[in-house]
Amino acid sequence: MKLIVEHLNRDAKSSFVLQKDVYPHYPTPWHYHPEYELVLVLKSSGNKIIGDHMSFFTDGDLAFLGPFLPHVYRNSKIYYEENSNLTAEAIVIHFNIDFLGNSFFNIPEMETIARFLDESVMGFSIHGNTRQLVAQKMNDMLEMSSPSRIIELMSIFNILAETKEKEKLASPGFIQNFKTSGSEQITEVCDFIMKNFTSDLTLNQVAAIANMSPNAFCNFFKQRTRKTFVNFLNEIRIGFACRLLSGEQHNISEICYMSGFHNLSNFNRQFIRIVNKTPLQYKKNILETGIKS
Repeated sequence: MKLIVEHLNRDAKSSFVLQKDVYPHYPTPWHYHPEYELVLVLKSSGNKIIGDHMSFFTDGDLAFLGPFLPHVYRNSKIYYEENSNLTAEAIVIHFNIDFLGNSFFNIPEMETIARFLDESVMGFSIHGNTRQLVAQKMNDMLEMSSPSRIIELMSIFNILAETKEKEKLASPGFIQNFKTSGSEQITEVCDFIMKNFTSDLTLNQVAAIANMSPNAFCNFFKQRTRKTFVNFLNEIRIGFACRLLSGEQHNISEICYMSGFHNLSNFNRQFIRIVNKTPLQYKKNILETGIKS
């Protein structure tokens, strides 16, 4: 399987991702991403691969995955048949380590949770009464207000950190080998882009990070991310612009340049391509409804 890195989008008004997915079958290939992931299988069955761990999953399967841990959920063959009326459903939570601030998990009160997050680099399978309790909380979060979601998520962290009803998935050997393999190359590139997307990034500059020629880098990046470098960069910039548009501090022209674009024409064109609205329409929708459509 070819490993790709996923760029996960989140709502402009949220600090983490909480979503319920319904598909004919799970669509994501063998991949990894810098976010932590808590995934609850609501409905479907098949095999999951997490690092070098392989196992069967079915309704109620619950796993917690650390950042950059390769994984895939592959449904049973019947889900891919032409006339299948089955669905694959899941609740997924994604978050970055700094979603509550750069030092939040470094305070003394967070020591147990911070240790759990560190150990999740190998992934955890959650079972028993803990699985039932966390599954209920994840379902409840879908109907909660934003402040209540944060509180409930912290409750889930505490439960997972303290429970003994969990087991590690990937082996320590796999994690060590993966960290020293070529996969780290794309990780460094994406990390560099995420930290510098508001500046004037060039293809030559980013290719140099990967120690490749521009042509070789373009092929390498497309294979790993399923996107061109330019499209990947523009999507990150537009996502940042959406967050700025949800506030009142800046006008559209200011947001264009703050997001890394050099002119309004290109900014508007890319915004429409990615969001299917003009920046003005997007901002108007935010002001009228208070939500991102």
